[in-house]
Amino acid sequence: MKYEIRTYQESFLDDQYEVGKEAIKDWLFEAQTPVKSLRETYSQPGFDPSTRFYAFKDDKMIGYVLTRVLGEIDGIKKADLSYPRVLPGFEDAFELLYQRAIEELKKRDVKVVRSIASKQWPKTIEAFEKLGFTYSSEVYRIFNLEVNKFTIDDKLDMTGVSEFTPENDFDDIVEFFVRARGMDKERAEHVLDIIINVYPEEFFAHILMRRNNQVVARAICTRMSDDTGNFYFSGDENYFDKPIIAKMIAVLKEKGIENTNAFLTKDSLSQEEKHLKLGFINHGEVSRYEKEI
Repeated sequence: MKYEIRTYQESFLDDQYEVGKEAIKDWLFEAQTPVKSLRETYSQPGFDPSTRFYAFKDDKMIGYVLTRVLGEIDGIKKADLSYPRVLPGFEDAFELLYQRAIEELKKRDVKVVRSIASKQWPKTIEAFEKLGFTYSSEVYRIFNLEVNKFTIDDKLDMTGVSEFTPENDFDDIVEFFVRARGMDKERAEHVLDIIINVYPEEFFAHILMRRNNQVVARAICTRMSDDTGNFYFSGDENYFDKPIIAKMIAVLKEKGIENTNAFLTKDSLSQEEKHLKLGFINHGEVSRYEKEI
């Protein structure tokens, strides 16, 4: 079939969401980025619309591929490339989108293109290997906890554990961001303001642990889909234990959330053993693949 390839326009975002959602419906532990988040990302300084390609058939979007030039890494100019997402029945657009993206990256003197794939995302590894990509490294490991399988012990000491409320906890979280994450106060206030006022519906749970009137740890669960969240822990890992997780699970159960995922990178792999002890199951890795072009 013949397709028309266009570069990004803001009016594409709703269709991009729908195409992406349908194209990856069989992928595990992955979800299409919501339109609101896409719009926020694509409005950032440095965004280059000419590196996003969309395939149309009879004026209907049927697929897209996203790229981003990274600059030099270890002396080699590299770029990221998403797995081309196409609707069922239009699989021949996959190769067309890929080739169009590679043509543009070559014009920009990119020497190596890289992407990510996983056994949990059907056909992604095989497709990239067929295109000449080879395994480079682990990006993150996937862990999952089924909420209803976590038993909450009524005898747990829940001292200092609470659910975040803006009116009571704003200043303490700002101080935590400054102390634990190295932010300056202005940046910390801005990040927390976005959480509260821009993306409140994206947070299923936001749990704090205090010691000596100071926040020492934080556990959040953000929306991945209507019944699945992504879990993140930050702060003193001595408090990454049942009390803060039990509080989070209680909140998730109240909201009907069935699963929570955790994605551990090399910077957070120190938490792997605790995730496993708390009932998370390891479902393998998401890997980086690279190719010289």
